[in-house]
Amino acid sequence: MFSEFLFRKIDNSALVIFRILFGLLIVAECWGAIFTGWVNVNMVEPKLTFTFIGFEWMNNLLGPHMIYYYVVMGLLGIFITLGSFYRFSMIVFAIMWSMTYFMQKTSYNNHYYLFMLVSWMMTIIPAHHFFSVDSFIFPRLKRLTCKNWVRVLFIAQLFIVYTFAAIAKIYPDWFNGVFLNAHFMQYAHILSGKYQLDGLAQIIGSIEFSQAIAWLGFLFDLFIVPAMLIDQTRKYAFRAAVFFHVFNSIVFGIGIFPFFALAMMIFFYDPVKIQEIFFKTKSFMMDRNDEDGLITTRRVAFSYLLILYLVWQVYLPIRHYIIPGNVFWTEEGHRLSWRMMLRSRSNDTKFYVAFPDKNGKFKTKEQVDLYQYLTFKQAGRFGSSADMIWQMAQFIKEDYKKKGIDHVMVFADSKVSVNGSEYYQYTNPKVDLAQVNWSYFGHQGWIKPQPKELKLSYFH
Repeated sequence: MFSEFLFRKIDNSALVIFRILFGLLIVAECWGAIFTGWVNVNMVEPKLTFTFIGFEWMNNLLGPHMIYYYVVMGLLGIFITLGSFYRFSMIVFAIMWSMTYFMQKTSYNNHYYLFMLVSWMMTIIPAHHFFSVDSFIFPRLKRLTCKNWVRVLFIAQLFIVYTFAAIAKIYPDWFNGVFLNAHFMQYAHILSGKYQLDGLAQIIGSIEFSQAIAWLGFLFDLFIVPAMLIDQTRKYAFRAAVFFHVFNSIVFGIGIFPFFALAMMIFFYDPVKIQEIFFKTKSFMMDRNDEDGLITTRRVAFSYLLILYLVWQVYLPIRHYIIPGNVFWTEEGHRLSWRMMLRSRSNDTKFYVAFPDKNGKFKTKEQVDLYQYLTFKQAGRFGSSADMIWQMAQFIKEDYKKKGIDHVMVFADSKVSVNGSEYYQYTNPKVDLAQVNWSYFGHQGWIKPQPKELKLSYFH
């Protein structure tokens, strides 16, 4: 029975080690974001931020105090590492991290999303029952085991992440190396110009090298979880994972995620073997309680909730199939979908406003100076995504209301280039976005159709 499988007891050593690593990664991510200037650029300097739609009130949080906000999250990471006030620390961190995730999209990253999901998972997972300050102070908390659903949940989550990351790569500019080659050419120029390594630069800058890496990346995403589940291939799969993630860390500079993904792989190993490596003096005695082996109503209900969560996680990456248009062009359904490091987009975006004259006719039209609202980084990125373009129109509309102009038309003229292509018209410049409502689950009709010349799918 499925519930029996989920609630079978296993040694909790792997969970304890993951808690320690997760806490340390929280410290590295949060305090690293301060010292690298990331917090300053994204949450201190901006006058406004592109939040997830519906969270615009978070603009009130912007400012120098966000530095202290990240300091507090780092401190919570230390408490989580030590297993001290674990439940409280984990819940508060999950809330705070979620707020920073929904707060800005200029530096959107799928890895931040995974970090949020795991944070909420950890709020209900008993990771503090062994080798923790809490279990030392309150011995009644001490447990040597946890339930098997903990391991299943982490493995299932990783399977979803990697599998949909592989599926998303099935498009022309991935396999022909166009997207990756743009990145590798930068390194080739450095190797040639700075270090005079012309031969190595020629290899790395070649389209064949990019194509080889593209295929290896696709195959890794597709097979890494099945390979980690098989005893005979696990050793080789983990070595491949180390190489893959370290390579990505060097080439793409994606922060802690490579190490976070590697840390989660501890759940593929036999829990008893993890215990033998890290906690040699730990007793093999299994915990006992009155519910051992019992399938209670509460456990059955939890099993269904777990299934519903995983179904939702499968739905999000495929939702773009029910939205008209190609997600590579429209960007609708791109977020929360594990579409990681797949394409580059640049844009040329201008906004215009029109004011009514004495007769109420909109004749006067002028271009908006976007830099009065946005930082240089924001101005360069927001015009590639429909949701941020729409939000910008609302920001402009509200700003003119504050100036005493209640009726203003706002037009966005955005042209977008995908993977170094020509610039094509992305928005309908004749649509007044100030009067358009956002369609949360459907297609935005003011996005222009994908140009026929732009091949972004094998299925067109």
